[in-house]
Amino acid sequence: MGRDTRRSRLVIVALLIVAFTLITLDYKTGRSASGARGVVHSVLGGVEDGVTAVTRPIGRTASSLAHPNRYHDRADRLAQENAGLRRQLADNAEIGRMSKQLGDLRLIADKGQYSIVPAKVIAVGDVSGTDWTVTINAGRDDGVDVDKTVLNADGLVGTVSSATAHTAVVRLACDPGSRVGARLERTQLLGAVAGGQGPSALTFTLYDASYRVQKGDRLVTFGSMDYVAGVPIGVVTKVTDVGGLSRTAEVKPYVSVGTLDLVGVVVGRPAADPGDRLLAPQPVPTQPAPTQPAAPGTATPGTATPGTATPGTATPGTATPGTTTSGTIGAGQGGTG
Repeated sequence: MGRDTRRSRLVIVALLIVAFTLITLDYKTGRSASGARGVVHSVLGGVEDGVTAVTRPIGRTASSLAHPNRYHDRADRLAQENAGLRRQLADNAEIGRMSKQLGDLRLIADKGQYSIVPAKVIAVGDVSGTDWTVTINAGRDDGVDVDKTVLNADGLVGTVSSATAHTAVVRLACDPGSRVGARLERTQLLGAVAGGQGPSALTFTLYDASYRVQKGDRLVTFGSMDYVAGVPIGVVTKVTDVGGLSRTAEVKPYVSVGTLDLVGVVVGRPAADPGDRLLAPQPVPTQPAPTQPAAPGTATPGTATPGTATPGTATPGTATPGTTTSGTIGAGQGGTG
């Protein structure tokens, strides 16, 4: 028993000596290739890298399987952020567009001295050809009432046919039952514009049959109980002869029914007829280019230049009966008999 105990102690002491020796050698050599640890690291390092390269994708796959919703949640979050950015861009574009429309509407109201209530088209009525109406989001609580004129930045839209507290129905100028008093630009000649020809055509009839309507004539409202004065209606595109008199015409309206959005309801009439102020300026006709004067040394028909002759004239050294030219001898200067 005592011999085994002494042998065990010797083994333990020997192992301690070996361990201390290896620690000392590793401290001195570090991780260099010449050290014992360096040799082991150089041998096992490649194996470690290879095992890591093989096991890393497996680990990632196992992680994704263990957390299947992580990537789906990230994709959903990115999709929501993208949708939010798109909505923000669309909102900014809509705000810019509405601001421009409000500015244009305010400009036409200032020109005509109208008091208006801005409103947005929120519904389109039956446009089957027998009823052309739209619904706006302004009503009696906003000062909108029946027979009020409705316009936009381009011109006449129609008139209010009915109203509730917060909405109103607008009968468009192209409605078959619509009839608008109109006046030709720069004249006091009156007539009426009627709908029934579709959204892009109106019919104008001049009251004075002795006047001829011409293509390109522009029309504005002349003012009545239903319509305020001076609102642009449209331009004559075609003249129709009625009984040999050109007093009926087809009119293209300035307002496009298909793009109606922001409108203004006139709740206050101007103190005076605005006339033609709301019409856009007519294009200035181009003047023909001035003719250039003839260059020296050139001749035009019926004229002569020095050294040339035309019928009935003489060149230097020649004479015609009773006439002389520059360089010729006149009467009493030794001429020929």
